[in-house]
Amino acid sequence: MKNIIRSKVFLLAGIILFISACTSEFDEMNTSPNSATVVPGTSVLGASMLTSMYTLFGTRLDCYYAGAYSGYISAADYEYRVDINNSMWKSMYTSMTYSTDAMSLALEEENDNLYAAALTFRAYNAHKTCDMWGDIPYSEAFQLEDGVIYPVYDSQEKVYNTILEELKTAADMFDPEGDDIGDGDFLFDGDIQKWKKFCNSLRLRVAIRMSSADESAAAAVIQDVLGDAAKYPIMTENEDNAYWYFPGIAPDEEIWYESMGTVGDAAKQSNWRMQQPIIDALQNNNDPRLPVYADKNAYGVYSGHRFGPNDKSDTLNNSFNRSHIGDWFMNDPQGFVPYMNCAEVYFCLAEAYERGLATGDAQAAYETGIKKSCEESGQITSVAVATFLTEPEVAWDEGNTSNLEKIALQKWICLFKQSVEGWSEARRTDVPLLTGVASDYAASHNRPPFRMAYADEEKSLNSNFPFDIEEEDIFYGTQLWWDKRTGVE
Repeated sequence: MKNIIRSKVFLLAGIILFISACTSEFDEMNTSPNSATVVPGTSVLGASMLTSMYTLFGTRLDCYYAGAYSGYISAADYEYRVDINNSMWKSMYTSMTYSTDAMSLALEEENDNLYAAALTFRAYNAHKTCDMWGDIPYSEAFQLEDGVIYPVYDSQEKVYNTILEELKTAADMFDPEGDDIGDGDFLFDGDIQKWKKFCNSLRLRVAIRMSSADESAAAAVIQDVLGDAAKYPIMTENEDNAYWYFPGIAPDEEIWYESMGTVGDAAKQSNWRMQQPIIDALQNNNDPRLPVYADKNAYGVYSGHRFGPNDKSDTLNNSFNRSHIGDWFMNDPQGFVPYMNCAEVYFCLAEAYERGLATGDAQAAYETGIKKSCEESGQITSVAVATFLTEPEVAWDEGNTSNLEKIALQKWICLFKQSVEGWSEARRTDVPLLTGVASDYAASHNRPPFRMAYADEEKSLNSNFPFDIEEEDIFYGTQLWWDKRTGVE
């Protein structure tokens, strides 16, 4: 399966060609017979996936911005660049627009599975966009052809409820006996059952995220998903993971490898390094994933970048002291980008059970989540996992941390390389406690940024921009809907 998906990525250059058919006699005479006049819906879905993948998992967002905010990866500061910030906003909306167009084409082609996949993927990206910025245009977005030039900004609550409705629509629409999605499906190569599991697992992710703001609505969604396992299957094995694998031949190499990878035994030269919070979370509990996630530094120990008022002068932050990212995540040209994994699903279940949002065995779900996260690299033995589960601050009902804190920490660890998700979970739970702030902001703030800065062009061009949202020091101000932390600034 991985090889099939890898080989299909060689189509990347071809699926973003969109040329309209000409209608007049003159245009017909001047239309190249080699130019595309009909664009298959699957190609437009592929374009949506490509745009989203390069935005969410490229080093600029996944390592620099969200990577720094999440406590995973080091960056020197929180440098704000208008062009980069605007481009990320544009790219997320470009991806969602492609998904919307794919849905329209799927209706013309009478392909329900393609429609459901495009709807699922648009909802996935809408969730990411909402969690990065807060209130966003959604209900009136993608309607330029209907004359909507200045779409209104929907509240985060409205966006969440809308995408949950959309995900349920998609879950009900997927049919393993239906039409093939086509070559544009880079995630699952047309495996409809995996799409269904991904879709329903996303419903759990979104519901858990909103549970701090609307617990009853979240519980209803979780119970609906878990109430019919045959109708609404979820990810249960690492084979279900929504991971995009690459062919491994230039120019189609894994995107972190393109930026950081080495050839043979050459030393790593990248400035992208591990951050101290993720090193601490792994090292303090003798986590067997530590050598998978990180390399030892030049002195033979694990050490990460430390944010704080003196981080630019701290000698522990020099290149010799900071650990590189582990090979499994960044040094394989045929590597992966992770959209979602089954370990996260088990931690969602564990939290739901422990909080009484649904009925089930919280401890079993928690321990299974740890096992799945440890197993997915293929580098950790079952004996090592069993030993890890006995660590005082890992073992259920043991140590000085609550079970909910344990769930939150292990979930955050399993989200490494999904920096937007890790950042969102840290904002929601305050686990781990990320108090290190880049030096330019450390005097005024005690947590990493609360949100991304809105694109400047939205403020100047969209007459419906919500200026009542407070933006302080670019990245701070109004907390997100589900971010109920107190005492944070």
